[in-house]
Amino acid sequence: MRSLRQAKDWTLADLSKRSGVALSTLSRIETGSMTGTLESHVKIARALGVRLPELYADVDPLEALVEHRRGGSPSNKFLTAKGASFMILTSAALKKKMLPVLVSLQPGKSSQREQSPVGVEKFLYLLKGHLEIAAGEEQFRMSPGDCLYFQASLPHLLKNVGSKPALALSMTCPPAV
Repeated sequence: MRSLRQAKDWTLADLSKRSGVALSTLSRIETGSMTGTLESHVKIARALGVRLPELYADVDPLEALVEHRRGGSPSNKFLTAKGASFMILTSAALKKKMLPVLVSLQPGKSSQREQSPVGVEKFLYLLKGHLEIAAGEEQFRMSPGDCLYFQASLPHLLKNVGSKPALALSMTCPPAV
């Protein structure tokens, strides 16, 4: 939809006006946070002057089944503070049922305190280094090979208590938005 709209040099507001579909709905469809209804897709296709199958030309049903990323592939990496970084290991993370993240903490550094909505779960597997995890009222010390599974609705914090960088694989399910 986005490529067809941009080929006409239309804004989302232009498409909304021509199709009768709300601007917010069009935005959500383009970003993938909403699929829309058949009725809205028909209106969009008509406004763009294409048949409905053309609207779905770039949709590959197998794309969602398998994602293979090679080392060095671009990823979403962000820093929460000096010495703490998080790399999202998949694309379109909010469309998936789990969020894999590689967590890196320098010695003495901590993540920011997190608390997810009720129903969100988190799994941590420590690859290297030593971490202390505060989850709710409990403290857990982790060494390489240790794992921790907990309700992410508990306030939680990761701290590197070792003398070397710590690296952990974190899985959040479903991804917290």
